[in-house]
Amino acid sequence: MSNKSSFVSDTISGMERGNSVLLTFGEPGRALKHKIALTGFVSRFLLFLIFNPLFLLRARFFPNIWRRRRATAVRLVRFFLPFRAKGQVEISPNGYIVVTNHPTLNDPICAILYILTLLPDREIIIPINLPWFETVCRYRTKLLKIGANIVPILTPHTAKRLGENEAVGKVQSGFMANYVEEFAGTLSRGGLAVVAQQATRRRHLFTGPAQAESGEGILSTVTLLLLGLRRAKLLDKTLIVPVGVVPHSVNAKPGLNVCRRYTLNVGEAILAAELNTVKNAAKRPADLYMLLRLKELLPAEYHYEE
Repeated sequence: MSNKSSFVSDTISGMERGNSVLLTFGEPGRALKHKIALTGFVSRFLLFLIFNPLFLLRARFFPNIWRRRRATAVRLVRFFLPFRAKGQVEISPNGYIVVTNHPTLNDPICAILYILTLLPDREIIIPINLPWFETVCRYRTKLLKIGANIVPILTPHTAKRLGENEAVGKVQSGFMANYVEEFAGTLSRGGLAVVAQQATRRRHLFTGPAQAESGEGILSTVTLLLLGLRRAKLLDKTLIVPVGVVPHSVNAKPGLNVCRRYTLNVGEAILAAELNTVKNAAKRPADLYMLLRLKELLPAEYHYEE
């Protein structure tokens, strides 16, 4: 029996019914819920517009309109979170993983809108950090009907803020196992995924030039995805696309920046099998390689903290 069918499945179902995992961790969890409250409200408002009562009434009589709702959702969200794209993705039957930097909350959403515009008939898996997931999970079933599978994860930074105890570790590992399983299933069907290599919002790719050389301390996001692809025998059937996301301002707030135009610099895709063989000085060469590719796609003010 998989983790999905037991602990994680029950946890996700509970959140859909209004239960909170964060609140089980006491004051740190309450603080995180408070911090995400405004972003959660904006997100739920957009989802309410997409799945409004009139649409839901029509869908009861005409179930086929669910798939068409996806195009409406993309147009609506893009109106509030606009962007322009520079560069182009080569279209193929392969699955796609879009890897972005992550200075604000707009970045993954804009990347999702971009790839869904190019490949409107593909299913997509979207990992969402637990605090944000709890605010929107009531819409999870509806999103599945338009081909968007949101799954919870617990980023290292958030886990640290919750205390990194045994209970936090169980949630984190369970969510990650579930995500990798769902991720492999989606890509096996030629689907799409969008991930932020750094997982946690950071304006800069590296702490300094030394980290860009050694890769010391970078996260293993891409390495874990490649491991899942290798186990599913999908390395030769998946393309990985770096997308450098440039906010409207270098001083953009890390939350949602509504009605602010972003720029997506789209890099050349690399086959996962080729990325898996990359060698460099880092302990996790694939992750350093992707960060360096993103560095080429971003202005200098997003490269180093120092």
